[in-house]
Amino acid sequence: MCLLRFLAQARGALGRHLAEASPAVWAAASVDPGRKLHLVIGNESCDLDSAVSALTLAFVYAQRHREHDYVPILNIPRRDYPLKTEVGYLFGKCGIAEPVLLFRDDIPREVAQNVNVILVDHHVSPLAPNVTEILDHRPLEDSSASFKKLPPGCELDIDATVGSCATLVAERYLAEEEPRSAGVAKLLHATIVLDTINFAPAAKRFGPKDLAMVEQLERELNSQKDQRTSNFDELVAARADISKLTLTEVLRKDMKILQTDRQVVPLAGMPILVRDFVEKSGAEKAVREFGVESNLLVILGMYVSPADGQVQRDLALISLSGQSQFVERVRLALVESNDPKLELRPHEVDTRFMGGCFLRQHNVQATRKHILPIVKQALLEWEAEHDCDCEEVYFFKEKPQLGLS
Repeated sequence: MCLLRFLAQARGALGRHLAEASPAVWAAASVDPGRKLHLVIGNESCDLDSAVSALTLAFVYAQRHREHDYVPILNIPRRDYPLKTEVGYLFGKCGIAEPVLLFRDDIPREVAQNVNVILVDHHVSPLAPNVTEILDHRPLEDSSASFKKLPPGCELDIDATVGSCATLVAERYLAEEEPRSAGVAKLLHATIVLDTINFAPAAKRFGPKDLAMVEQLERELNSQKDQRTSNFDELVAARADISKLTLTEVLRKDMKILQTDRQVVPLAGMPILVRDFVEKSGAEKAVREFGVESNLLVILGMYVSPADGQVQRDLALISLSGQSQFVERVRLALVESNDPKLELRPHEVDTRFMGGCFLRQHNVQATRKHILPIVKQALLEWEAEHDCDCEEVYFFKEKPQLGLS
């Protein structure tokens, strides 16, 4: 079966399970009782790795386990899809249009509790009790409450040595002779090349398995090694194309949420340096809209030179309520981290933008997946030390909407 036909059928399969009706009639759905619905869900940033991994793994499993239904879900509201410029570019190049895709808001919350769930490119989810399998390349958060709710039989494939979750999907795809799809091979190949920074030695974003999977995919596609560079350049340009986005949308383009029992911290990843972003007209208004009621914002910037592929990174810590001690605590945790050492130093030219802390990251090999757990640990330690001091930390009963549905 071709990939496009599978996506059309996946939408139909979901419709059958929902019975084209409200969640209240779930039990009355006219679906074979032995036929289980499996949602394959990427992470909430919905970057290229997450989106492609969800779509391709669902395709592979649907062809190998025809007794059940496998449906890929992009873990964002449908209205946010235009923000994922590199995803839209690559999908469009492979003939995949937005209407055939399924998004988080296509799944009623009540229904999501009655299905099996496969997580790709993340391993912490509110659907943890329903998770049957996880593929991820991020450091394991086995201490999180969500992770502890995983069922005993959940299959884990967590490999921090690879640069891309798509590598783990490609390993499953190539392990058997069927199915075969040129579209799937192209999606996996392009994603691994982008995530590994085209196997740049200086970036050190890949392992032997990444390279082995790409080489096998190239043999299947009859493509040459030298085509990697042009593919990489196209995707970098698509990811950096923010010409049609507002500044608030740029902040939301690749966003993660760090959440503890008491705090919600939005963490934005941008395809430009933070220092360049804050110089733009309207930047402060965008930051305030993005942060809403949060006490701390973490903004990560990355710029890839189109000339030589060199990567630059920087980050900003901003408190909309002016909690300087809180910001300093997180800054120290990042600066003093040795696992990995981020090599953070002030920019050559200081900035007073919103009283934030702006640092250049000289260890460009460290990514958000390394920074996120450092920030979260700092938040937890701060909360433990300020258990009764509600003036220093904001408390939330519910997760702020942060401009999302």
